[in-house]
Amino acid sequence: MTDMTNDTPLDIRPPQTRRGTERRAALLSAADELFLQRGYDAVSLDDLVAQVGGSKAAIYQYFGNKKGLLVSLVSFRCERFFNENELPRQLDQKNVRDVLVLLAHKIYAAFTCPDNIAFMRLIIQESQRDPEMAQLAYEAGPLRGLNDTANILRDAHVQGQIDCPQPFESAILFLGILRHSQWRLLVGLPPLEPHLNPEAYLNNSIDRFLAAHRVIP
Repeated sequence: MTDMTNDTPLDIRPPQTRRGTERRAALLSAADELFLQRGYDAVSLDDLVAQVGGSKAAIYQYFGNKKGLLVSLVSFRCERFFNENELPRQLDQKNVRDVLVLLAHKIYAAFTCPDNIAFMRLIIQESQRDPEMAQLAYEAGPLRGLNDTANILRDAHVQGQIDCPQPFESAILFLGILRHSQWRLLVGLPPLEPHLNPEAYLNNSIDRFLAAHRVIP
């Protein structure tokens, strides 16, 4: 039986039992570990089965093929990223600066996690040869973050805290504050230049961002 790594996913069936749910989770965990250790191409379905036990039939059943497993892993890690970091999604009645400062610092801390950096490198590499993977990864992670940030900015605009008639575009601008550090990390550099203090850099950048969106009487 071949790995069928690039075939269209088969008739994927979600686990129907607790044991099946645990097996699926174990396969995701093994894929996460092995893909980051060796790279996506260097890991076979046999490697995953050797790590978890059982047979390749479980992979075909729950993910369809190796690509389906990676797609599921992207969704799993993105969901975990948002849940574990408890990123704000709405403004409620809070001060917009306080919320944006909290958001920026949480994302910065998550970006600097070596595990997240390694996975981002993996996805960038696979996205270069698979545009579908690029789109799926973008929608599961960055686009979701953009939409959540846009919701915060839209609420702040409605409440009169800022002048932000185009919240999605402004969300792109806001998250751009963090792209400098992300790029440096992806190429193996420290997140900021030695003379920059992370807290001061982020707070100052947010103040400049808000200054561009101040309400003019």
